[in-house]
Amino acid sequence: MIRNKLSTIFSAAFLLIILVSCKPRKAIALRENIVQKERVAFKILVGKNGSNEQKLKYLISNDYKNAVTMVDKQEKEFDALIKEIETLPAEGIQQGNELKTAAANYYVAVKELTVFDRIEITHQEAYSHMQGKELDTALHKNLELSIQKQELYKKVYEKEKAFSEALENFNTVNNLK
Repeated sequence: MIRNKLSTIFSAAFLLIILVSCKPRKAIALRENIVQKERVAFKILVGKNGSNEQKLKYLISNDYKNAVTMVDKQEKEFDALIKEIETLPAEGIQQGNELKTAAANYYVAVKELTVFDRIEITHQEAYSHMQGKELDTALHKNLELSIQKQELYKKVYEKEKAFSEALENFNTVNNLK
């Protein structure tokens, strides 16, 4: 009888240890899916033969129309990335929705910064044919655009910080360190 009780206690303790030491698979899968999106964004922004590299090649050759087309392509690529994040399953995962929201917000900010190039390219095309005072005015507008872009960079930094904190909180509450 004592032997049965000890056996039951040890079995229960062993089972409890196993349950406590197991990492939540759904949480791991969510984290991995979100972290993998970084590679997608990297490819969009700096990937070999990616849309950003193509955009820069068009700009160098003063082909503004195709450069804007590449910005449009980047926007669609970021929209797809954001949609993928938003549709990831997070039910029953602690801090899962918060992590998804922070990741999506970060990539929305990166997208906004990226598509701001459309305004700059359009402006660059317009002033490429200007001279004199008209050119001076256009160049001053260029400075204003740079200030606006700096604000977009600040927004990206803030969203990246929030995303990083959300990922750390997610890892903590799901015991994924």
